[in-house]
Amino acid sequence: MGSIQDTNVFIPSSSSMRSLLAQNNGRVLLCETHDRISTEIIRNTVGKNGQAFDGIWYSGLCQTTYLGIPDTEMISPLQRASLLALNGDLKRTTNSRPLCAAFDADSGGNKADIPALVGLLSLVGVGMIIIEDKAVSAPGGKINSLEETSGLQGQANMHDFADVIRAFKAASGDRDIMTTARIESFTCRISKTDPDEERKSREQALHEALQRAKTYHEAGVDAIMIHSKDKSPDEVLNFLREYRVYDSQTPLVVVPTSYSKTTKETLYTAGANVIIYANHLMRAKISAVSSISNKVLAQNPDLFTDDEEARTCIKAQNYGCLLRKLRERSYWGEESKEARMYRIVAETYASDNIQATVSDLLEGELAGCEADSRIISVKELLKINARQVAPVAELVC
Repeated sequence: MGSIQDTNVFIPSSSSMRSLLAQNNGRVLLCETHDRISTEIIRNTVGKNGQAFDGIWYSGLCQTTYLGIPDTEMISPLQRASLLALNGDLKRTTNSRPLCAAFDADSGGNKADIPALVGLLSLVGVGMIIIEDKAVSAPGGKINSLEETSGLQGQANMHDFADVIRAFKAASGDRDIMTTARIESFTCRISKTDPDEERKSREQALHEALQRAKTYHEAGVDAIMIHSKDKSPDEVLNFLREYRVYDSQTPLVVVPTSYSKTTKETLYTAGANVIIYANHLMRAKISAVSSISNKVLAQNPDLFTDDEEARTCIKAQNYGCLLRKLRERSYWGEESKEARMYRIVAETYASDNIQATVSDLLEGELAGCEADSRIISVKELLKINARQVAPVAELVC
């Protein structure tokens, strides 16, 4: 591995996803993390009425943004997991509040990597691995589910994907780790302009999603995630309600990034068990650092004149990767005084906005951020992520 990430990216103590589902009457709330600071804010924040996040989500979109590469499976799930595990161990003893952890494993990667991937994630305390049923035939071939062009990417053959589920289950053995199938029938659907065709397309996608869910259930999956990029929650709610008629026990996972104006209670009541805020803290970080950077660089335009890496990140607005790179230089004693002052100010602004965002997410009734002005839009994050600002060779060896 050629990159040093933020020390203690993983939380010091982990809690089993299965045990939390049982303890919390089948309701678990997770939030995206991408560095030590965001993890500790998630761990330590308590809402006005005692609300707290149960765990953390390692998002493929946010991790690749942090690394400076597009979210296209340019590097494998095993390589991403290795980068996370390099600097942290979830199983160290601690007096701090334990959190459960879920990992975004994209399509699952090469079948030959599955035993190593499961073993590594289990070793560091991840309790849920989520794999998506998209057809990804080569590195760099994945289209993010929230992209407008996601309909151009088809789904994997459901029976072939069921075999992938079985491979993950076999690799899990008696480990306390949940294999979760992420169904992409709604995000891979191409919208129609004709109202009747659009209605039929939605009905067909729902039928497809339910058929896949039943096939994955028969393959032994531990949980099912249903994904959607629609601003309306209807297709997700319809899936939850109809699947619950067939199966009342399997935990169901939702990621309400697009339909964030829906209440959490609506999703839970319809049958969801796990709600994931999938990318909010990276969006909060970029929003805060962008604002302060514009002011700092206006006063000191020559700050990064001789720093091509930093200028590339700033031009792409990828302040997640920029702060990672600056911190790595600090770790190796290669940080200039001016850059250090900038980093400290930027990290302070980022931390404050992340703290405020976590509080918003916990205390609000909606399945999204009450103060959307606090974070950049998903569309902006996808645009930033699409611009590669770090070479892959820097990350893997």
